[in-house]
Amino acid sequence: MIDASRYTAISFDCYGTLIDWDSGAGAFFAEWMGQARLGGADVDVLEIFAQAQYAHQSTRPFKPYPDVLADAFGDVAQLIGKRSDKSEAFAFAQSVGTWAPFADTVDSLRRLKELGFHLAVLSNVDDISFTTTHARLGNLIDTAVTTEMVGTYKPDPAMFDALFAALGTKGIGRGQLLHVAQSRFHDVAPANAIGLDVVWIDRRHGRSGTGISMASDAEPMGRFESLAAFVVELERSAR
Repeated sequence: MIDASRYTAISFDCYGTLIDWDSGAGAFFAEWMGQARLGGADVDVLEIFAQAQYAHQSTRPFKPYPDVLADAFGDVAQLIGKRSDKSEAFAFAQSVGTWAPFADTVDSLRRLKELGFHLAVLSNVDDISFTTTHARLGNLIDTAVTTEMVGTYKPDPAMFDALFAALGTKGIGRGQLLHVAQSRFHDVAPANAIGLDVVWIDRRHGRSGTGISMASDAEPMGRFESLAAFVVELERSAR
């Protein structure tokens, strides 16, 4: 059981944890490829994209996230032998703010606010895309740290350092923070490395493949199959 009394703030990975990025990106790829849906073996397109995205996030100097998305889209097109142009890549890069939250996200965030938690986001995204996404999240996030603010991407621990600094200005120490994420590669592994409490929302449970996440065997302090289940655990602990 998670002891809710230990924490003042909860931070989230955004895309993949709060926002259904597999469905959002998958729908764009499916339409682009002329398919009715993206499923079965075609899910490999998302995994190809994940590898291309990470490669562009790892380049130096720092590449802004819209450029990462556009360049990774072009790589996917080349790898699967489908022609694309810059307008399609640009449209994909601008689509992030249209991706929908998971069905349990907004209600879960509201319930956590009712429990008195300060809510934060630590995301590999640009500021404009997150601003649009934040409206879809009911404007419930108190502190947001984006990759545009930091100049690097998770799993770089500098992202977490920036989160600690931002929360510190609000009187919240790192020992009062619980991190919540879907990606074991981008979030659970680096959180473990720096001694930050972290739980895993296994959004892909029951499905094969990794989607846009990268493979990792990092072990969290707890695993939940939905954000709603995680909130129920905290509510039980807080009683």
